[in-house]
Amino acid sequence: MSEKPEISLILPAIRKENWDVLYDSIGLSTTRTFELIICGPFSLTPKLESLSNVKYIKDYGSPTRATAIAASLAEGKYMMWGGDDTLFQPGALDKMYDALISMGEDPKNVVCGKYLEGPNGTHKKSQPDYYYRINGQEGFRPCTYSPHLPDEWWIFNAALMHREFYENLGGVDCKYEHLAMAATDFAIRAQAAGADVLQTQVLIYDCDHMQTDHKPVEIAQLQFDEPLIQSVYRDPAWRDKVQCNIDINNWKAHPLLWTRRFR
Repeated sequence: MSEKPEISLILPAIRKENWDVLYDSIGLSTTRTFELIICGPFSLTPKLESLSNVKYIKDYGSPTRATAIAASLAEGKYMMWGGDDTLFQPGALDKMYDALISMGEDPKNVVCGKYLEGPNGTHKKSQPDYYYRINGQEGFRPCTYSPHLPDEWWIFNAALMHREFYENLGGVDCKYEHLAMAATDFAIRAQAAGADVLQTQVLIYDCDHMQTDHKPVEIAQLQFDEPLIQSVYRDPAWRDKVQCNIDINNWKAHPLLWTRRFR
C-alpha cells in the first residue's frame, strides 16, 4: 500500500481455511482503508498473498505472542484484534469507527462492540451490557471478577482503539498465553491509565470458537491464564504492583514454540 491504512486488524491465526472469507467480511464491514496482519505458523492463501493490504509473519508461539508480533507491524492510526474464527458483520466496523471519531482526538478513547459466540449452526443470542464488563453481573464472570476492580470497567474482546495508546501501554502482556485473558489484562491496565471507553450496541463479530482444535486454548485459559489473572487482580494492592505501561517487546521473552499446540 502506498499510503498508511486507517485501521490495522490484528489476527493471531491457525485456521487457514477461514482466512479468505474473514478478509472478505472485513471489506463488507468497512469502507475505510485497512490492513490485515496475520501471525501464525501457516502461510497465506494464494488470494491473500496477492493483496497489498495483507501482512504475514510466521510464528509458532502462543496466541498472545502472535498478537503482539502482528501488532508490531501495524501502521494504521486505529487498531483492533480478532480471531480467525470470527466474521465481521456488514457495516459494523464503520459504525465503530464513526463512534470513535465522534469521541474526539484523545488517544485514550476506546470503542467496544458486542459479538455473538458459540458453535456455528446454533442460535446465538445477543448479550446484555453486563456480559461485556470485567466483573459482569455478580458472579457472572468468575474468571476475572475482583472486588478490587471497578464494576463499570469493560472487557476489550472487541475494541477499536488508537494504535498510539496501545503502543504507549506496551500492548498485550505475553505472560498470558491466550488473548482472552491478555485482552482483559490490557483492558484493566488501559482503564487504570485513564481510558475513556464507549461500549456500543454494535454487533461487530460472529465467533465460532467451539471447535475440535480449541482444546489447547481451553487448557491454557482454564489451567493457566485464569488463575494468573485472579492472582494479580484479586490482590487488594494490585494498583501498587501492576504497571499500566509494560515493555512492548515483552513477547521476545516468551517461548518461540507454544507446546500446548505445536511440537
